[in-house]
Parts: sequence; structure tokens; C-alpha cells
Amino acid sequence: MPKVSIAGTDKIFDVKEGEILYDALSDRGEELPHGCLSGSCGACRIDVIEGQENLQPAGLVENNTIDCLKEEFSQKNGKEFLENKHIRLACRAKIKGDVLFRSLK
Repeated sequence: MPKVSIAGTDKIFDVKEGEILYDALSDRGEELPHGCLSGSCGACRIDVIEGQENLQPAGLVENNTIDCLKEEFSQKNGKEFLENKHIRLACRAKIKGDVLFRSLK
């Protein structure tokens, strides 16, 4: 059973393979930032610190939103802000294995 951990906390959740990260944590009492829950607003953006390969590849809607977020972050914080960041949307990311993440503001 995959484990999902939130960086900077001692929170570790056992989840089922194939669950959407946001739904899995919400079902276990952990509320993440969110908005539309359909992948177009970007409010549930996360930085996957470990286990990027343990999430199913992003689809078209998620990729489009991530591209917009990256542009916004680059303009606000400089391109170096994005170095070593693996942005995904918690409402769209399906779990295949262990993942460590933090919310990205």
C-alpha cells in the first residue's frame, strides 16, 4: 500500500494505488488547499519532493494549468524558483507508489 507524506510534518497516510492524491488525503481527514477540483485553477498545486515517478503522468488539463503556474512563478519569483520543483495538482495526480510532497504557494 503506497504511503503519502507531507514534508515538514509527521503526517504519513496509507493510500490505495490509483487514488487521486487530494481525494485520498481528504478521505483521511487532511484538507489541502483547493479550488475547482477539476485541474484548471491551480489552487491545489504541490511540489513533489520524492516519488515523482510514483504518480501517473499528468494529462492535458493538468499540464496546461502547470504551464500557466510555471509562467506565473517565473514572473513573480524568477526562473530559479522553479529549479528542483516538480509541480503537480493534487486534485489530478493519481498515486502509484510512495510520495513526499509539500503545498506550493
